[in-house]
Amino acid sequence: MKQKLLILLAFLIAAFLAFGHSLYQGFAPVDDIFLIVENLAIRGMSWENLKHVFTTYDPELYIPLVFVSFQINWLISGLEPFGFHLTNILLHVANSLLVFGVLKQLTGEKKLSLLAGLIFAVHPLNAEAVVWLAGRKDLLSAVFFLGSLFLYLNSLKIWNPPSAGIRYLESTTQSLLSQSKGYSLLTRTYFFSILFFLLALLSKIIAVTLLGVIILHMLLIERGRFDKSKIIRLSPYVILSVIFMAVAMGGKGRVVAAVGLWDKVLVACKSSIFYIQKLLFPTDLTIIYPLQGDISLWSSRIFPYFILTFLLAWIALRSWRKHPWITFGIGWYISTLAPTYLNIGKAGLVFFAVDRYAYLPMIGLLYIFVCVLSRTKSSVPIFQYSNIRIPEVVSLIVGSLLIIVLVVISQVQTRTWDTPEGVFLRTLEIYPDSIGARVGLSTIYRRQNKLTESFEVLREGLKNGNHMLLELHAGYVYAATGQVGDAEARFKAAAEMDPDHPEPYFSLGSLYEQTGSSQDVIPLYEKAIELDDSYVIARARLGNLYLEEGRVEEAKEQFEKALEWNKFSVEANKGMEELYLMQK
Repeated sequence: MKQKLLILLAFLIAAFLAFGHSLYQGFAPVDDIFLIVENLAIRGMSWENLKHVFTTYDPELYIPLVFVSFQINWLISGLEPFGFHLTNILLHVANSLLVFGVLKQLTGEKKLSLLAGLIFAVHPLNAEAVVWLAGRKDLLSAVFFLGSLFLYLNSLKIWNPPSAGIRYLESTTQSLLSQSKGYSLLTRTYFFSILFFLLALLSKIIAVTLLGVIILHMLLIERGRFDKSKIIRLSPYVILSVIFMAVAMGGKGRVVAAVGLWDKVLVACKSSIFYIQKLLFPTDLTIIYPLQGDISLWSSRIFPYFILTFLLAWIALRSWRKHPWITFGIGWYISTLAPTYLNIGKAGLVFFAVDRYAYLPMIGLLYIFVCVLSRTKSSVPIFQYSNIRIPEVVSLIVGSLLIIVLVVISQVQTRTWDTPEGVFLRTLEIYPDSIGARVGLSTIYRRQNKLTESFEVLREGLKNGNHMLLELHAGYVYAATGQVGDAEARFKAAAEMDPDHPEPYFSLGSLYEQTGSSQDVIPLYEKAIELDDSYVIARARLGNLYLEEGRVEEAKEQFEKALEWNKFSVEANKGMEELYLMQK
C-alpha cells in the first residue's frame, strides 16, 4: 500500500509540475467559450440538460459524457476556470497511471513501465490536451479507453491461465477463490471492460480504435488460432463500435476543407512521422500546423515523410514473426492515429497535425520504448546483431534527467496559453504564413477593440498571398469601424474567392440588415443555409425576416430547424416566442 501511495504521489507531483500553471489560466479562445462559457446545457444536471447533451452533437462530435463532466464542474464551482483546469490535470494523472498499469501488464516490466508512465505524464506533446479545456474529450475518452484495456488484459489472466491449466486455477482457488468465484471474477472484469469501452465511446468516437488494439493483441501477443472463443470475446466491442460509428456519422462539420484521397494519404504520411519526431524532440509545438499551397509527393515538405512512413510500415511487417512486440507497438500507434487522417482540414484550411491527436498513439511508441530497454537490460538481442546492456543505475539517472527536461519544456508550453492571443502568437512565430493563426489573432484583437492591430495582422498575411479568410476578416474590421462600403467590398471578394463557403454570404446579409442599405438580405441568408444546413444563427435571422414579411409558416420552419441544431439558441428561442405571441 505504501508503495502504491508513493507511485500515486510521484505521478501527481510530475503532472502538476508540468501543467499546474494552467490552474491560473482562464478559458481559451478556441472552443472553450462556445462549449463551456456560452453553453447553457452545461449549467446544471437537469433532465432537460442531460437529454440535450445525449441527443445532440457539439456540433460535429457526439461527446455527451464530456458535457456531463462540465455540468459537474459547474455544480461545484460555477464558471470558475480553476475547477475545470484541475479536473483536466487529474484526468491526465489518471491516464498516466493507467499507461503505467497497461504497459506493466503487457511487458511485465514494473520499473520501466513506471518510467514510461511518468514520461507520458510530463511530455509537452500532451500540453494541448491537458491545458485546453475543450481537450477534455481526449482526456476523458482516454481514461475509459485505457481502463477498458486494463480490465480486458486482466480478464485474460483468468480466461487463459498459464500452461498449468486447471492446476493453476485450482491452486489459485485454494488461497483466494473457488472455481465458481473465479468465473464470477472473470464475468465482472470482462463486463466492466465492456462498460468502460461504452463510456469511452460516449466521451469521443476515437475510442473505437480500442477494437484495433485488442485485435492486434490477439494476433501478435496472444498468438494462437483466431478461434470461436476469441470471436465471442471480441463481439461486444465490435457491436458497440459499429453502433457508435453510425452515431458519429450523424455529426456534421461546419465547413470542411475539400481534400482529395491522394492528398489525404500524403498528409497522413507527414503527420505519422511528425508525431514521432515531436515525441523525440518536443520543440516548436503549437496549436496549428498549417499545410498551405499544393500538396505534392515530390515536395520537400512531403517526400521525406512518405519514404519514412514506407520504412515504418516495412519494419512493422518484417517484425511480424520474430519481433511481434515491434509490430504491436507500431500497430497501436497507427491504428489509434488513423481516424485523425480524415480530419486534416476545416474552413478552407489544411493542417497536418494536432498535438492532442497523439495522446493515445504515443502509448504504442512508449510500449516499444519499454520493450527495447527491457531487452538491453537483460542482454536479450533487440535485433539480430545487437547485444547491449544498460546498467540499471545509468537508466535511472538518464530517466530522471529526461523527466526534468520534459517538465521544463512543458512548463514553457503551458504558458503560451496564458492570454487569449498567446497561442496564435506562438503559431505565427513558427509558421508566419499560417492563415488560421492570423484570423484567430485578428478576431481576438477585434473583440478587444484593438482594430488597428487586428487589421495589421491580416495585412501582414497578404505577404504570403491572399486568402478568402483574410478578405472575410478584413470585412469584419471595416464593419466594426463603420466603413460599410469597404466591408461590403471585402465580403463580396471573399464570396468570389470561395463560392462554397457560407460565411461571406451571411456576413454580407448581416451587414445589409444592420445598415438597411439593401433588400437582398433574405437571399443571402438563404444561400448561407443552402451551403450549411447547421447554420443556426442564419436560420434564426432568416426566420425573423420571414416573420416581418408575414411568412409565418416559413419562419416557424426556420426557427424549428435552428432549435434542432441548438436547442439553447437565444435568437431562435426569441423568434419562436414572438411567433407564438403573433399567432395568439
